[in-house]
Amino acid sequence: MALNTPDPKYLFRGDMCSVHCIIFEVTSTVEHFYAGTATGNIHIWDLNTNRELYRITSEKDCCLSLQSLNNDNLLVQHKCSLIKVYKKTESQWIAYKSLNIDFYHYCRFQVSGNEIFVPLKDSTVGMLSSNTFNIELKLNSSKFDNLGEVMVIKPLKNEKLILAGYEGGKLILWDIRQKSILSSLIIETCPMALDFDTALMKGIIGGPSDKIQIFTLSANNLLHDKSKITMKNPGTSAISIRPDAKIVAVGGWDSRVRIFSWKSLKPLAVLDQHKDTVQDITYSTERLKTYDDKCIMATAAKDGYVALWDIYN
Repeated sequence: MALNTPDPKYLFRGDMCSVHCIIFEVTSTVEHFYAGTATGNIHIWDLNTNRELYRITSEKDCCLSLQSLNNDNLLVQHKCSLIKVYKKTESQWIAYKSLNIDFYHYCRFQVSGNEIFVPLKDSTVGMLSSNTFNIELKLNSSKFDNLGEVMVIKPLKNEKLILAGYEGGKLILWDIRQKSILSSLIIETCPMALDFDTALMKGIIGGPSDKIQIFTLSANNLLHDKSKITMKNPGTSAISIRPDAKIVAVGGWDSRVRIFSWKSLKPLAVLDQHKDTVQDITYSTERLKTYDDKCIMATAAKDGYVALWDIYN
């Protein structure tokens, strides 16, 4: 049976070139999204007018990841190992803090509360304080040989735990407080996308092959391999579980976004609007008045487009 192929609600293009990362900013008075590009610039779009409001111009290279500390602070990770913090004023965004982590890589940083988790050299995960912007601790281990570099990081909400996937094919669960390894799991080498659902204690990880791996975390903090999904084409570049845990979206090198039921893993739809590698997938955590008070999914790709989707709401 052919899968559903819905159309996007809107396509944003402008002159963004390759879009690497996107986030929403939604308040009672603002409905915006931010797009970080291969040129290092950040484009801010108004969802009510579908127009670009502002552009943060950077002379640094590729913008790998965007994270919001709150509505007035924007955290930007550049591929050149520079992390910058921008503060919103009445008319513009001003860079007021920066840190060079001395690690040139594609692994995206993650923010959890006041803690910022970053990849460092020598198979190490560093934790920064958003208050001091200093590295407060480092997680590394001599327990495993040939871990390779840190490829993906995922903090577990409401827990002092993080998952880290390594180039050599290992997924490790770290206890931040004890700086110790609680468990590990064999995965494919060079993982590129990871997400985890703390309600179901179930995660999903993918990389260059045509396999997506599903795993679980038991009450005693042990990782277990559960199943694998075989994709039509190799190469997974983005994975995102919707906050309500109804669906999971998987973006690939083949320009497709595949939608699965997160509970049953049944394939539901294939989104084929993009023309090049899908590089990020995110959701509006608040309902958008512009889109009939619905939560919207956004996808960004190497083709320079950002697409908005109203899917399985």
